[in-house]
Amino acid sequence: METLRTKDHMAKNLLPDYIQNACDWADMRNWKVFPVNPETKAPCIKDPFGRAVSDRDEIIDLFKDFPGAGTGIPTGPSNKFSVADVDRKNGVDGWFNLRAREIDLPTTAVVHTPSGGFHLYYETGDLEVPNSVSQVAAGVDVRGAGGYVVGPGTINSKGRYTWDTQYLSPLGKLAKMPSGLLRHCMGAKLEDAYSTGWRRSPVREELMDIITEGSRNNTMASRIGYLIKKLDTDLAWEAAQHINATCCKPPLDHRELENTFRSILKRDTRNG
Repeated sequence: METLRTKDHMAKNLLPDYIQNACDWADMRNWKVFPVNPETKAPCIKDPFGRAVSDRDEIIDLFKDFPGAGTGIPTGPSNKFSVADVDRKNGVDGWFNLRAREIDLPTTAVVHTPSGGFHLYYETGDLEVPNSVSQVAAGVDVRGAGGYVVGPGTINSKGRYTWDTQYLSPLGKLAKMPSGLLRHCMGAKLEDAYSTGWRRSPVREELMDIITEGSRNNTMASRIGYLIKKLDTDLAWEAAQHINATCCKPPLDHRELENTFRSILKRDTRNG
């Protein structure tokens, strides 16, 4: 048995660094990964989302033809997290602009990028957070369903993508995306989302559309039902209040909105 372990250990050590890096992150966090060009960030393969893998042998096979490849990590439901990509360049300080939103940001994984910015990783489960460019705040992009990020350990000519262990261990649990940030993400313009063929719910497409007085109850009931399926109860209630205040003309009475929310929550819990 000891001989088998030794051979396996040696086999791992013989892997090129770029492949070992992809294997390590897939193993530590159960992430699916695919190879990217570390300079352009473009996928090295066709259908990267369909071919992304987490199994060590499959990763080796997928990466071996692309020496020095970076680790591409699909965001959104595929790996259960979304990323706020904060840039600090060209006279734009995304971190300052994000803080100006006065959002309570919990401690989570921080990956520093070679350009001087950083990625904030948040757990979002199966929620289809849309990709967006500078819609949450100037200099802050979002990578969610149908998107991806260049992962930690990737090296290009400008430097390395580095997981900052002072905020979270590589094995630590990601913080859930805070409701304040989530509200901005779900309200972002979807025209800027990457078109990658992922399925979109008709309700989600209309989530932030204006609701006129005659249709407020039925439309809010439909949107609340969607939110309850996609979010935990507290976040769903936060989002429902935001949609009511932003989209309903005029907004529903708070008690009426709360009764509708409780009714749908009770129904969905009963139906499993």
